[in-house]
Amino acid sequence: MRQCRAAGLAGLAAVLLGADFLNMLLLLFSAVAVSRAQVQQDPSAETSEGIGINITCSHPNIQTSEGIYWYRQLPGRGPAFLVSAVKGTKKVPDPEGQLSVSADRRSSALWLAQPRLGDVAVYYCAVGTRSYEPGLRPGTNLFGRGGGTVPSEPAGGTACRAAKLHPDQGAPP
Repeated sequence: MRQCRAAGLAGLAAVLLGADFLNMLLLLFSAVAVSRAQVQQDPSAETSEGIGINITCSHPNIQTSEGIYWYRQLPGRGPAFLVSAVKGTKKVPDPEGQLSVSADRRSSALWLAQPRLGDVAVYYCAVGTRSYEPGLRPGTNLFGRGGGTVPSEPAGGTACRAAKLHPDQGAPP
């Protein structure tokens, strides 16, 4: 598992890229944590296009006052709010799927039912106070397109960044 610490927004990133644009999608995960709320993720997983996949998020130190938030960042755009939950399951309309929070709230999973090339994105899991959505709200993103802006780095800290992943150069077109 990869772990990072930051003083601001806790986030978990998954970069969804087509290794073979017709058949394969690759997920690359990295994690960011905030003070006592630590978010963890395995470094990678892969699936074929159209085959469902779970993007899991571990948050073992979540507090009762905190909720779980998921965001998606499409290539060349800022993060946009997808879904949030405190417990149980919640449907996600686009991309089609579901957010599931474990009974003990120490983990969550974003299920993408049939990922397509249009779902190529960075997926962030965040833990924060339930009284507000941490940093971003629906329609907002890092660069201000579609709404208000948020800082590119958490205040007073550093963040892990997802590594850029390129399709295998030896793969046939």
